[in-house]
Amino acid sequence: MPAYIAVERGFFKEVGLDVSYSIDPTAWLLPDKLLSGKISLAILPWTRTVSARDQGKNLVVIAGSGFEEPAVVVRRDSQINNLSQLKGRKISLPVAGGMKDLTSQALFKQYNMTSENTDILRLPSGDAAMLSLLSGMVDATTNVEPFATMTVELGIGKILARGEDILPRTPGCSVATTDDYLQDHSHEVLSFLKALLKAERFCTRELDEAARISSKFIGIKADIIREALKSNQPRIDITRSVNAMMKIVELMKDLGYVENIPEDYYNFELLNDAMSELG
Repeated sequence: MPAYIAVERGFFKEVGLDVSYSIDPTAWLLPDKLLSGKISLAILPWTRTVSARDQGKNLVVIAGSGFEEPAVVVRRDSQINNLSQLKGRKISLPVAGGMKDLTSQALFKQYNMTSENTDILRLPSGDAAMLSLLSGMVDATTNVEPFATMTVELGIGKILARGEDILPRTPGCSVATTDDYLQDHSHEVLSFLKALLKAERFCTRELDEAARISSKFIGIKADIIREALKSNQPRIDITRSVNAMMKIVELMKDLGYVENIPEDYYNFELLNDAMSELG
């Protein structure tokens, strides 16, 4: 949402940047586009950056965007009223490695849920996982806002728990680039982060307008996005989330998503500079 607002409200232009953008169908396409130089910066789940780093690719997280984004959603007619009742039910998950998946994996670990005692349906995207819930194929899924609130507003779903309940202080989609771009274009990166911070403040002040702007990018009605913002808002400053991020990286290693815990997968120096300069 901060990026959408920064484009539409001219915040990138205010900081002297001429920005072009693309919206990709799924986040796992973005690391290779960054590495090839097709794009300079990307907003994607920070865990994708960790996976790329584990493979020897020099991607780095430089700021946040979403924060405590995932929510566990069940069908309203499922008679599931708490997380412990998910065991033995049919649950859809998107492709492994993103925060929707990892939030579910943390939940499974907490309640001793496995593929042997719970029917887990793995699908290629978060959209597909949500559609399986809407169609009645599964009892539950984990997704992000505004899609979680959408199920409630449509009278189909109910939210059992949010990211803050399962993985508190954890970022979701985050700003990433390459080590080389960060070193060689620090001024542009600093300006980019300033624009996002301005957009985040706009979102906090102008919820109705922020919802209206982002609706055409997300494809969800503005009133649903506005309702979702009551429960979950973007956060660019994730400097205090390092410990929470490390717990997720350790979970990724336990699950076999990464072989090692990579070093230097985040660098918040320019984020701190941007926040200091904006005051």
